[in-house]
Amino acid sequence: MACFEIGNTTSTTNNGSIAELLKRIDKMQKDAIAANAIGNCNTCVIAPVFNTKPIAVYLCNEALTAPIGNTTEFANRFRVEDVKGDVVILRLLTAVNDELTCTTYTITVRINCICCVQCFDPITCVINCALAA
Repeated sequence: MACFEIGNTTSTTNNGSIAELLKRIDKMQKDAIAANAIGNCNTCVIAPVFNTKPIAVYLCNEALTAPIGNTTEFANRFRVEDVKGDVVILRLLTAVNDELTCTTYTITVRINCICCVQCFDPITCVINCALAA
């Protein structure tokens, strides 16, 4: 398996600090969604109006990009959907009129293949049945 695949996979190693960062981002996003659902947020790190902390992922030699469906467009920004063991599930983000939006596509990446993560200002993704984690 390459460092990322469309679908599910498993791995046996872990990059600790990057894994912890991805877990924190995942928790912040889930807390923001829960706070927004009940309309109250006294301790949120991400304001409840925002539920996504976009990230760029860098592998050892290049930035991670992934094809968006059956188009010629590629995503280079992602939303952490879940961290499972030594892999992270990332939702692809696309730019529409210079604004990031969530797609319905995800990829699975081995955390030990990630060398660096860059975070961007939070955005709001519409979370519905198609996007629920």
